Amino acid sequence: MLCLRGSFCFLFLSVYFGCLLPKAYGQNFAGFVPVETQQKEEKLLSDDEISKILRQQTVISPSQNTPPPLEDSNYTLGATDVIEVTVQRHPEVSGQYVVNKEGKIQYEFVGDIEILGKTKKEVVDILTEALKKYIIAPDVTVKIVGYNSKVVYVIGEVGRPGKIPMRGDTITVREALIQAGLPLLSAKASKSKLITPSRNGKPRQVNVNIQKLLYEGDLRQNLVMKPGDTLYVPPTLMTKTMRVLQPITAPIGTAAGTGRSVMTTGF
Repeated sequence: MLCLRGSFCFLFLSVYFGCLLPKAYGQNFAGFVPVETQQKEEKLLSDDEISKILRQQTVISPSQNTPPPLEDSNYTLGATDVIEVTVQRHPEVSGQYVVNKEGKIQYEFVGDIEILGKTKKEVVDILTEALKKYIIAPDVTVKIVGYNSKVVYVIGEVGRPGKIPMRGDTITVREALIQAGLPLLSAKASKSKLITPSRNGKPRQVNVNIQKLLYEGDLRQNLVMKPGDTLYVPPTLMTKTMRVLQPITAPIGTAAGTGRSVMTTGF
């Protein structure tokens, strides 16, 4: 009896929600161009909902296999970034250096050098000038090996949710989504939100239709994200419903499987 009730409940929900949902396509909507539909404006998220979304940033981290973005030569250095300094024919003043909280690096023979907010080219000029006191015509190159000071977050129904390192002072929504593994089939892509933190406790919310951006080429949706911004890709109603029902239907399925095993063994 318990098994029949569980099966009937699952069949009813599948038929009911199946009438409401469009035809399913492959993961990440490969080769899919959605048909534009008229949708009502969705209300903004409440402060409690935003707080819950932002808390996910510290729970999920992106895959280590995430392809790195192209380097931006205009990237300005910040605390915790790591640079690699190479001085030709002078390994004693070459090596990797971490930008400390004061925005400085501790450089051999020269002392602390402030590079906060500087680009690679500006750092090369600063180090070259400092080394002229000790080396004739120093040949200096600088490479950024640790992009740690600037990140955005893409969370929700994407392939690799979590932190997205920035190799520039800004990043577009499309670039962030590509690094995050693109929306999943369970995503309500047309109702995504870009959340910008605020000191007054009232984050700014902007609706982003990433479905139009990715699959229809609507560049108006390709908003610019700044360090600390969060792009939230919500789940569909069906996804929410199935996640609520899963803890309920799992014990029923387990009980049904046990019953079949007992009947097979003849007990």
